[in-house]
Amino acid sequence: VNSDYSQDPLPVSLASHRNAGVDNTSRNDVIKITNKSNNNVANHHENRRPCRIAIENKADYHYEVIESTIMKYPLPWESFNCSKTNAIFDVALAQEHRWAKNNELDPWRQYFVNHLAGTTRERTIGDGAIVLFGTPQDYRKYRHEYDAYIGVSCDTFETFPQWMRKGQHNYCVLHGPVPKLPKDLEQRVCWVNPMYPRYFIPSDLPHFPPAQFHPDEPIRLCIKGTTYFCDKSLQLLVDAVLSISNPGTIAIQIMGGRSTKIRPVFTEISHLVTRIVEPDFFKFEEIMSQCHVLLPLIHPWDEGEKYFPSSDLKKLSGFISQAIGLKLPLLVHEGIYDIYRGHFTGKVWSYSSKHRSDSSDFQRAFGEMIDEISGVAVDRWI
Repeated sequence: VNSDYSQDPLPVSLASHRNAGVDNTSRNDVIKITNKSNNNVANHHENRRPCRIAIENKADYHYEVIESTIMKYPLPWESFNCSKTNAIFDVALAQEHRWAKNNELDPWRQYFVNHLAGTTRERTIGDGAIVLFGTPQDYRKYRHEYDAYIGVSCDTFETFPQWMRKGQHNYCVLHGPVPKLPKDLEQRVCWVNPMYPRYFIPSDLPHFPPAQFHPDEPIRLCIKGTTYFCDKSLQLLVDAVLSISNPGTIAIQIMGGRSTKIRPVFTEISHLVTRIVEPDFFKFEEIMSQCHVLLPLIHPWDEGEKYFPSSDLKKLSGFISQAIGLKLPLLVHEGIYDIYRGHFTGKVWSYSSKHRSDSSDFQRAFGEMIDEISGVAVDRWI
């Protein structure tokens, strides 16, 4: 393994080319943005051994980011002494469930083994690299014989800059702010949302046929399991449901979360509400893919503030990346729409509510959404 790695800037500037890693970027745009190599360079890649990349997940969460890291993390391929046209990506996973309260490791590992391992795919960032999904490894025991290492949970640990300096081929996925990030590491980190200068959207997920809407079935509205504890935002939804002429045409699915109870805020419409608690990663995504619309219900005035630029945290909501990856319609606050408008892959309705008691615009957007879904099949939006 060649250990003499360059620290040149990465070949893809995600700050200047915001759509370089987006699923709905046209193939021509991808080539124009990222493929600067000529045929001679391509042939040179073919004549070298395959690159080998390790994705490390030291913490027992962030599994939903791993596949997108493989497909989109910008790598300086020309500084590696290997071929990117048959790049092998292995994943080194934490074995102890110290972080997640539920066992997320086994279902995701099973998904990787059953659906990814041994398959090949062109990277969705459009850099000309071809991925061969390798094998899951034990983080504590795997052999460190790779051309590059990408940590997907780096900022869980305060010492990640020291780890990065152990080798110029160590890279990090960051999920939030890093005060005083050392200058010499700026070209080797990447965030997961557009509120940061270098980012990709972790939207590479299992693929399923799009949901179809049939007039004789209820409209499936799906909300975040974690939002389930924000009664102020949930009340917006309850009031909007009660404001339409026939609330019985709606089914509300609460996706994820650990509680199976129906909160008091839903008392008037509890017969419309179902909790979806599915531990299997693949099955959960399959159920979510059949939602007609996702309603994140994240707002700058409550616990959802961390998902907005006004917050110091500037976090990504997994509901947003899932909507993009599964190409699902969304009803979102205008602040969220403004952040991700260049990345959405399905129909989007937005509202401009400024505070909890400002419900009129939410009800307007909600009514328009219900009217449109009632008359148009979901697959025509995509």
